[in-house]
Amino acid sequence: MRRLHAPPGNALMMTLIALAVLLLLVSAAIQFTGANREAAVIKARADETQACADTARKLLLAKLRTFGVPAGSLTLDTKIPDSQTTGQEQVARTAHYDAVGVEPVIVKLDSTVMGGSRYQVRDVANTLAGTTLGGEYYRVVVSCRHPTSNAQSEVEFTFRHGL
Repeated sequence: MRRLHAPPGNALMMTLIALAVLLLLVSAAIQFTGANREAAVIKARADETQACADTARKLLLAKLRTFGVPAGSLTLDTKIPDSQTTGQEQVARTAHYDAVGVEPVIVKLDSTVMGGSRYQVRDVANTLAGTTLGGEYYRVVVSCRHPTSNAQSEVEFTFRHGL
């Protein structure tokens, strides 16, 4: 009896096709994870820069406690150490995006625009002071720049000083 078999070389051809398909799948998976990793790094830098800008806001508000310094003349040009890259620092300053140096970005606002103090609620029990609150409103812009990627984050906020 004679057996029917396939011509020689078919098993090798099928193996090569299967390996080529697997190679395409593996290379696509590697490329996909590489793209996700890059996106994660960019997101982490953006979060770090945003946290730096928030820190700059808190640092500027803490400087208000300095006696004898008018709120309109405060400036911020501080280097904040970066915990991930040694020797490099983020720069926090009172400035807008792409500013080379510190800018005068503290602007005094009209209290009637912000809701006049006479309309604000205050407990007057056991007080000898007047029934209105004092203080002046200011609008400030602080920004931060990442040392390696030069990514920037800017925070604009309003505060009242001099209650």
